[in-house]
Formats: sequence, C-alpha cells, structure tokens
Amino acid sequence: MPKTLAALCGAVAVVGCSSVPMQKVESNSSCDYALMARIEAQRMPDLTHRYWVNCPQVEPGRKS
Repeated sequence: MPKTLAALCGAVAVVGCSSVPMQKVESNSSCDYALMARIEAQRMPDLTHRYWVNCPQVEPGRKS
C-alpha cells in the first residue's frame, strides 16, 4: 500500500508541474499588427513588460 501511494503521489506531482501547451497563432488571423507595433513603440515605465494575451482585431472595413 505505501508503494502504491508513493507512486500515485509522484504521478500527481509530475502532472501538476507539467507546462501548459502554447497556442499557435494562425498566419491568416485578423490581428492588427500595426496597432500592436504602435503600442509597443510607446514609452513604458521602468520595470514593466507588455504581454499580449489577445491580439487587437482589425476593424471591419479597415486595412492596416
């Protein structure tokens, strides 16, 4: 019983510490890369970083 419990705890630890798979952005997505570049070029306070969780979408009828 103790060996089974130790193996089960080890398996739970390995699964719990595994990394989350990264999602790949499709090349034909409607992200507004020009807007992203303008925002990235703006000055930021020291010790801050920008991380894009969702990219800004291109407005319908507008080309960037």
